[in-house]
Amino acid sequence: MILDYQLKVIFNIFFPYTQNIVFSSASNSNDHNDNNYKSLECQSNDSELNKKPFNKFEKFYSDPVNQRNKIRSENNGKIGVYAWVNKINNKVYVGSGNPLYTRLSDYYQSWYLSSRTNLYVIKAFNKYTMANFSLYILEYTNSESLIACEQNWINLIDPEYNTNPTAGSTKGYKHTDQALEKMRKLSLGRTHTEEVKNLMSENRKGINNPFYGKTHSAETIEKFKNIASTRENPPVEGLEVEITDLETKTTFVYDSIRKAAISINSDIKTILRREKSQREKGINTPYRNRYLISIKRD
Repeated sequence: MILDYQLKVIFNIFFPYTQNIVFSSASNSNDHNDNNYKSLECQSNDSELNKKPFNKFEKFYSDPVNQRNKIRSENNGKIGVYAWVNKINNKVYVGSGNPLYTRLSDYYQSWYLSSRTNLYVIKAFNKYTMANFSLYILEYTNSESLIACEQNWINLIDPEYNTNPTAGSTKGYKHTDQALEKMRKLSLGRTHTEEVKNLMSENRKGINNPFYGKTHSAETIEKFKNIASTRENPPVEGLEVEITDLETKTTFVYDSIRKAAISINSDIKTILRREKSQREKGINTPYRNRYLISIKRD
């Protein structure tokens, strides 16, 4: 059970600039996540949104390491502003997500923590570990108001881990041709390890995928069909692949790598990796000790 004076102490430590905080003495172990904190109303150009004041923190998770399933179920498919609070030094980071859980799930990924070490908050995560952070869901909102709401919370809290005091988004931003060329050169020869690829793939599967549980409408599907039927550039023809089955002594020729891969319950990447290995070693070894694969590139 969290008492009123405890809430006041915690809140005053984390958010010293907030005034007129209202606490409910009716909180208990089952409902203390609905802390009745009075917060700044999100300033948005959406007049309808401003008619509904944001008058409380939506969720609080004291142990995000072991509460991941709860965090997922309560925030999946939502848009909002969140805050990480360091339990050791009380420093705060404010961020936003659209979708919210997809953003939060990044903090659980080792590949993300190892590749974003230029961020102050990630350095803190790597130093203190997630076990020493608490997670607040400050506010749920919509796409149009998200950045404005995040900025309000940054102004209110003045979070130490936010090195940039201005909330922002790369949505709609276009890089210059010079910047794109620079990024292209920097990325040449850079590849992810198989471990990182697998982690990235797992992070976007099932419930973590923004399109999870959704389907395209009949109207959208019809639009896709119309675009495909009227496109000016015809699809690139596939490469011919010859597969010999050493068990059945039969040979089949497929008009694309995809079809060949499906026929032996494999995938395109595996077929291409084997071809590269075969060229480097100068020998064609049977795949699964059964299939001889040859891609016709002439």
